[in-house]
Amino acid sequence: MTFPFLSIRTPRRNPRRLPGIAMLALALAACNSETAPTGWIPTGTIRGVITTTTSAFLAPPRASVPTVRTAASDRLPASPLPRLGSFRPRLPRVALRADRPRGARPTATPHDLIVTFRHGALGAPRVGSAALASATSARVFGAAIRSRLAAILPADVAVAGVSPAILTAKLRVADTTARDGVAAALRRDPAIAAVTRNRLLWLDKTAYARAGGAGAAGLAAAGLRVVPNDTFYAFQSWHYGLIDLPRAWAITTGSPSVLVALVDDGTRFDHPALAPNLTSDGYDFVSAADTLPLCAGGAITNDDDATPGYDPDPTIPASYSLDSTGTCFAFDTLGAHGVHVAGTMGAVGNDHIGVTGVNWSVRIRPVRALGVGGFGEFYDIAQGILYAAGLPADDGKGGTVHPPTGAKIINLSLGGPDTDTTLHSAIIAAANAGALIVAAAGNAGSVAPHYPAAYPEVLAVAAVGPDGVPASYSSYGPYVAIRAPGGNFEFGDATDGVASSMWDFAVNQPEYAFAEGTSMASPHVAGVAALLLAQTPSLTASELRARLTTYAVGPATLYGAGLVNAYNSLTQTHGPPTQLYALLYSALTSTVLQQVTTDAGGGFSFSGLEAGLYFVYGASDESGDQQFGVPGRLWGALGGPAAPTAIAVLNAGPYSASFALGLPAAIQPNHTLASANGLLIGGYTRGIYADTLQLDRYRVTIPVSGTYTFETSGWVAECGFALEEFTAIGLFDAGGNLITFTDYIDPQHFNFCSRLTSSLTAGTYYLGVAGLLNGRRYQLQARAGP
Repeated sequence: MTFPFLSIRTPRRNPRRLPGIAMLALALAACNSETAPTGWIPTGTIRGVITTTTSAFLAPPRASVPTVRTAASDRLPASPLPRLGSFRPRLPRVALRADRPRGARPTATPHDLIVTFRHGALGAPRVGSAALASATSARVFGAAIRSRLAAILPADVAVAGVSPAILTAKLRVADTTARDGVAAALRRDPAIAAVTRNRLLWLDKTAYARAGGAGAAGLAAAGLRVVPNDTFYAFQSWHYGLIDLPRAWAITTGSPSVLVALVDDGTRFDHPALAPNLTSDGYDFVSAADTLPLCAGGAITNDDDATPGYDPDPTIPASYSLDSTGTCFAFDTLGAHGVHVAGTMGAVGNDHIGVTGVNWSVRIRPVRALGVGGFGEFYDIAQGILYAAGLPADDGKGGTVHPPTGAKIINLSLGGPDTDTTLHSAIIAAANAGALIVAAAGNAGSVAPHYPAAYPEVLAVAAVGPDGVPASYSSYGPYVAIRAPGGNFEFGDATDGVASSMWDFAVNQPEYAFAEGTSMASPHVAGVAALLLAQTPSLTASELRARLTTYAVGPATLYGAGLVNAYNSLTQTHGPPTQLYALLYSALTSTVLQQVTTDAGGGFSFSGLEAGLYFVYGASDESGDQQFGVPGRLWGALGGPAAPTAIAVLNAGPYSASFALGLPAAIQPNHTLASANGLLIGGYTRGIYADTLQLDRYRVTIPVSGTYTFETSGWVAECGFALEEFTAIGLFDAGGNLITFTDYIDPQHFNFCSRLTSSLTAGTYYLGVAGLLNGRRYQLQARAGP
């Protein structure tokens, strides 16, 4: 098989470095001759200080990376990746945003009023007190509310529901023209604290794109990292890698003793990625009173299930969206917002099926409060929140219902611009019951408050894309506590979204899809909180909040304290323990000569050096493993790893070698052998592929004959997904002649990285890295052995 893009002419050697080093080598050789004076054979010293400088997110958006073009004589004559392209997964392109345009939507139900009583008028404790949480209190104060209303309501106003846990009742006014007059009369009653409309809360409609393919990645451990074998984990690798989950999973993957609740549009008990982790005590709080006119003709209720009104089955039966005219609802082939959110929190992990959740094992209580039309009533949502927290909720039949225990974490991937007494009362009650309430900050892309996220009892979550930067759609402001991956389709590829479980209503089958929004960010945080409870079940809601925000990766902005980090939160550290090392190499053979730890200030010293040329590198290990040059760890050199500065030791010195150490970066353009970057065996570099018609080239010096491996990886995710490149590697001799090449490691299992292992003799070689798409990033490591 030919690989034409790796067949190139032999250019001159790098004029920037090699001649100078050669001349110094000749001078030093003369100094070391037997006829040279003894004083010219020094015992030299190199001293310096290594300072670290890193940025949490170094990746520019793909759109900002220019395409680099060189002279026509340096161009390759053919498309560089004929073989790579044939293996690229078929991924949909997505142009939709998280909050896509819709017609005008109603803001409240036409017939309902919500009445909240003053606690003193009923002889009740304040809303949120433990005394209101019992079944006995629910009966007593529920009866008191009904009695009060019976005495003051006109005949055409009915009590449609009572929620004693928040001292609230829902009234239905038959004649909508009389509604405002009824409300005004009720407000004059001194026993009543508030009378409001029953507002509607709409989901921020999310653009979905299917995930496709088959295979299984296999369980793997790299250092202290764990990766599941779920089929589509590679699609999730950017958003889980961004919050350090593989390292956290080496500590815990969750526990079935942890109960979380999801208040959303329902679930699917027949979805294989979710079913084992769903509890059987969920509930449906969607009213059947709201009628939805269908664009295809006819009408349905927002509940749209076999049991109208409240019932114990939180299954979502279908999904519809209001069309652009705002007059009817169109059928959604792909839907189930709550199924996607649940998959991120806790899809079963490491079972070779679909996707994995932040928690591989957890109990998820599904609570349905939003209907098939993508909206819900504030009163219904309040009941869902109460139920999730284990508090008495209106059962829709004149009584109350509550589960045996409350969830310690409640996720609310919903919200809107309106604040409401009923909704806030339910939030207060749930928080006082001990639940950590995590909510989406909103998709308005503005500083305007988004409720319930903006309530002080709630942990509000903003969204970032695969570059770690807040997405343009994400709301922000003083109420936002933290940020998490939510996806960003503005980069132009479906894999830039969050991958999770979904449902195909057209064929009534489980599906997997990408989505973007703060709705996708919130369950990442709720999921990490559940991991914390799996590790330490005694943590309170306030302690969970403190762990999440204190150990987030900054900086603190209006998008929150930082990006949630699972490993940091579990270990109460800001990353694993590290030690800086200074490494001394021969500049002529690239052989490592000395290795010393730096002191607390980064200081180091090499002594007893013979006359010669030396490179000084810096590196960090993790947890005392003394492994250097591992992609993602600090790595660099005096003068930079791409073109390190050689120190000529001619006398005792000392010679200075202070430099800053961070994550290595390729110097581009590096498309010719003359401009090839240096790459040390035992080190790595990071590049952004700028032109698919060119190779990124690297020069490698093999110190001794043996087996060597050159391997690409993504910066955060698996190769080929989100911002990461599809790669191929070619190996050339010192004259630029192709020796061998390789492309994808395992495309059938979505591994689009490259690994080239070869037996080589000592000398100079060149590597060429090819990519499939402009502006994507990769890491390239060179190491001894397989």
